[in-house]
Amino acid sequence: MSDGESSARTFLIADVRGYSRYTERYGDEAAARLAAKFAELVAEGVEAHDGQTVEIRGDEALVVFTSARQAIRAAIDLQEQFEEESSFDDELPLQVGIGIDSGEAVQLADGSFRGAALNVAARLCARARGGQILVSESTSRLAGRQGGIEYTDRGRVRLKNIPLPIHMLQVLPTHNASSAKRRELTVFGQSARTLGWKLGLVVVLIAAVTAGAVAYLTTGDTDPGTAAPGGETTETQPPTELAPDAGLDAIVPTALWADCQLQTVAEPTATETAVCLPPSGNPDRWEISSYPNGATLAAAYEGELRRREDIERDKGKCNAFSWGGERQWMHGPDKPGGRTFCYFDGDDAVIVWTHERLGQATHRDILAIAREGGSDHARLTHWWRPWHHLIGKAN
Repeated sequence: MSDGESSARTFLIADVRGYSRYTERYGDEAAARLAAKFAELVAEGVEAHDGQTVEIRGDEALVVFTSARQAIRAAIDLQEQFEEESSFDDELPLQVGIGIDSGEAVQLADGSFRGAALNVAARLCARARGGQILVSESTSRLAGRQGGIEYTDRGRVRLKNIPLPIHMLQVLPTHNASSAKRRELTVFGQSARTLGWKLGLVVVLIAAVTAGAVAYLTTGDTDPGTAAPGGETTETQPPTELAPDAGLDAIVPTALWADCQLQTVAEPTATETAVCLPPSGNPDRWEISSYPNGATLAAAYEGELRRREDIERDKGKCNAFSWGGERQWMHGPDKPGGRTFCYFDGDDAVIVWTHERLGQATHRDILAIAREGGSDHARLTHWWRPWHHLIGKAN
């Protein structure tokens, strides 16, 4: 659009509440990390809903949409993401207010916009508390009725520098109490009947869950057994019981696996490997392997990646809005954590990632794989996003 032409747009403005106080209390470095996470989530959410990020200035974002429906959907998804991040990381208090309005606006040559709707969105954002989404009546009319969304009337208000009163509504997601039926057990997306030796693992896992078995661990020091006729290997001793203060506690936060039943899976180059089938919640299944150094970890990751011919390195994304790609993930600005790729495998969403030591004594070289049924990548992302920063750190 050239300078001076106008068109109907929907503007979304989001602002982190308490950002100045947070900066004063925790310092510029912590504030920069908070702002970077805010910017990352906004960029992902906007792109997934066909929006355009006009500007992000620290704790505030201006976004424009051609669809009022998409703007509202983006706002709801963003608030869910902000809440997830805050609930799992006390150092990221993403309490964000969002205001939305629709109307004619002029786009200037530099990409910025001018119009009353922009001003109304800013005023609504200023009134929104952390976690709130406030929209004008005009936006709600444009969007129409949408499944999973309800509006609460907040009355008519006079906004600064806006001549007429604005009818304001709060947007809320409609939560369904019904829970999805858990899927039939698969291992790496395959039916247990087709897995050969893996079928034994499934039987052991089911027995472990139903009998309340304790966690077990295989390490590089464990005797793998003696050779049987025909070259097969038979185990000569039971696996070592995992003490509460040993093994996976070194690489997995206890809160993540304490309620799971774990069973070993042989990974030739790993020093230890365990598989978890959580009794509830998500993901449906995950496994984690610790490696002696970065070279063996990289080889294991590349081996997993080669199995997926449809995934190209450094292309695509792995987030709640877009699923299918490979990339580096970061602990924060200029702080690489490892690499990850994600894909759909039949009815499952799968994510694979590494946590690389990179010379840091408090980290471990690990590879993890998580799987969620029903192609529910959003649920899997909500699990992965907070925990991938913590898995791999030594306690």
